[in-house]
Amino acid sequence: MPLSVKKPIYSLPAYSLTGDLLSFLRCGLQYRYQRLGSLPSSRPVQLWFGEFIHGVMEEAFLRYRDQVAAGQPPAWPWPKATVEAICDLVKTRLKARGLEAWAPNIRQLGYERAEAAVQDLGPHLFPIVAEAEVRLTGSRPIPAIPTALQFRRADRYEMVGVVDVVTNVKLVDPTVATNPIVKLIQASLPAGLPAEFEVIVDYKGVRRPPANSPRSKLWQQYAWQIQTYASLRAAQPGSKPVVAGALLYVNEIRPTRTDCYLLRREVRSNQTDVVPVPGGEDDLELRRRWSKGQAPQFSHEFRLARALRVVHVDPPAVATAQVAFDGVVRDIETCRGTEAHGATILASWNCNSTEQATCVVCDQRTYCPGYKSTYAAQFGSVPTLPTR
Repeated sequence: MPLSVKKPIYSLPAYSLTGDLLSFLRCGLQYRYQRLGSLPSSRPVQLWFGEFIHGVMEEAFLRYRDQVAAGQPPAWPWPKATVEAICDLVKTRLKARGLEAWAPNIRQLGYERAEAAVQDLGPHLFPIVAEAEVRLTGSRPIPAIPTALQFRRADRYEMVGVVDVVTNVKLVDPTVATNPIVKLIQASLPAGLPAEFEVIVDYKGVRRPPANSPRSKLWQQYAWQIQTYASLRAAQPGSKPVVAGALLYVNEIRPTRTDCYLLRREVRSNQTDVVPVPGGEDDLELRRRWSKGQAPQFSHEFRLARALRVVHVDPPAVATAQVAFDGVVRDIETCRGTEAHGATILASWNCNSTEQATCVVCDQRTYCPGYKSTYAAQFGSVPTLPTR
């Protein structure tokens, strides 16, 4: 009797915008070990900072929403003990997942930045939040890779992401007329906006990247992320027109001395888009030399302008972002296929050493060819960590 042959397993690979695509763009080799290989980092500074800031802002918003629903909107600023309790709660949650700040000064800096974010951003951001932690998903045709490197049967891939905040902005609402975040968003958008629209907000536990750097690609990659988030959100039932995305670089709310040294260098080389007014208080503060343990004291307006970047959403930019991320998926699939067909990990995966902050905390730098060729001569065997 004839027997049917079992069909090969069909799998729909899922790619997270941040966990997969942006991580691979930062460094393919690091992505291979930590994401695909589940090899934990000995110093997960970037991961801990990002998760910690996201967790604190989400928990703070939930408490704000509950108090508003109970008819008792909280007064600003919040008591320091309240913010510290939120930080302790999030720290405990992360510890249960195996994520900890590897040094006391890193944890302290995380607490300071989280408190600054809640106190400085919360009064303006929380009142216009419609939804928090919105899961987005969609599928796209998977790019073809060479036949000799194919390792699974799939014709589409799932793109997933989580939007930190979706704001519902009504231009006719008088309660938002003086909101500094809404004003910055409106000033960055073209005329002719609908009366009611949505803006997606994504927290970034990093400083504002340079806009005109010949080495760093983060400025462009974050814009691709926003455009893709907007397209996924627009496909959800009940969503309103998504006209923009706002990136909140939380480190700018509480910058360190190292952040300011980098900003000073970017201002001199014309690589950043938000600079202090020449001769103003913020300009004088930028030129200062700080003693150990001191932090720069910029004005609230300048810190908010540095923290907020508005990305206008339009169909051509969305299409460009989708094509760009399709290319990233193709590159990941090619690397995986190369390794699956017998090549070594170092020979299969690309390494990217254009971001020093990525190499600083990478356990693979001792044998990474990219790090050795880019930073070894400058920093020796181990690059220096950012200082407070």
